[in-house]
Amino acid sequence: MSGVNLDQLHQSTLGIYENLVEQFNPGLQRLVALGNIYSQAFQALAATSEEYFNALGWMGEQALHTLSSRSLGDVIIQIAESQRKLTNEVEGMFCRFHGEVLREMENNVRLDKDFITGSRRRYEMEVRSQASARRGGHQDGGEYTHFLRESQRDALKEEERRYRFLAEKHCNFSLSIAHLMNKTGGSLQQRAEEWMDHVNETRGSRPRTPSRMEQELMQMGQREEKRGQQWMGREEQPLGRMPSRGPSPQPLRSRSGSLGDGLSGGRQMWAVVTCAPSSNPTLLDFTKGDAITVLVPEPRNGWLYGRAENSARQGWFPASYVETLEQTLSPPPSTYVHTLKTNTTTTTTITTITT
Repeated sequence: MSGVNLDQLHQSTLGIYENLVEQFNPGLQRLVALGNIYSQAFQALAATSEEYFNALGWMGEQALHTLSSRSLGDVIIQIAESQRKLTNEVEGMFCRFHGEVLREMENNVRLDKDFITGSRRRYEMEVRSQASARRGGHQDGGEYTHFLRESQRDALKEEERRYRFLAEKHCNFSLSIAHLMNKTGGSLQQRAEEWMDHVNETRGSRPRTPSRMEQELMQMGQREEKRGQQWMGREEQPLGRMPSRGPSPQPLRSRSGSLGDGLSGGRQMWAVVTCAPSSNPTLLDFTKGDAITVLVPEPRNGWLYGRAENSARQGWFPASYVETLEQTLSPPPSTYVHTLKTNTTTTTTITTITT
């Protein structure tokens, strides 16, 4: 190999060491600094996210106490809780990023500076020694050429090792992100679609399929009505199956006026079981022990229409969920007795409902 080529080989090796000392390590230091800012920014974002979705959950709690938006409140609460869990998952991923990527890069920068500087110094000293021996005739050109090639190969391996370290750390970080997306993405999308369907159902733009709870309530009411007919020993004209959204109070009218005209009358009964809230606005919910004023003379397909005295709300409910005082051996709750006393002067018998 000519002297020019040997000098180029030597300069190439020096350039590799110079790149590591003056470009790679300072670049790694800058990545560490930016990574710390990145982590701190996400911590601030996570804290703000926690506050935001806590506030969103509070709004959902408020909706649960309304007469119009209980089901929407439940959706809002589920969304807030889901987002809080997602934020916690991402926060854990960033903690691993700080410990497994940034901290190790910072340690490598600190240790590598002295190592690369020392390696370059030893190489330059050996080059001078080999060149001096060659000029003195103590070494042939082949040995010197072999030394330069091996030295360049070692320098290239050191350079490659450092860039591989950088790539591996960020591959692992990318895999963590992908794992988190696979873990939460599919289920979150499915739940989000269910939430949106539920929200759209509240617009009333299309018929809503009865929920499982509502179907069970209607079936229970129909069985109760059938048993009542057998016990009374008479047959009533069948009224057909209940509509999907429950019986509507609008068509029901008394001969003396609308159903609303008789709100102060009706039979006083009390709830023997709890009727859970439903997104169906025509259904009445109440708690076991609540006083209920029944505003229709007879059940319709196992359902009664009445008013909950503690909330003044009206709606349909299964006839088997309430009893009169005479039907139970246990004394009524104190709240019911109080309600009976306050309504004694206003209680009247509701007139026959037209069908």
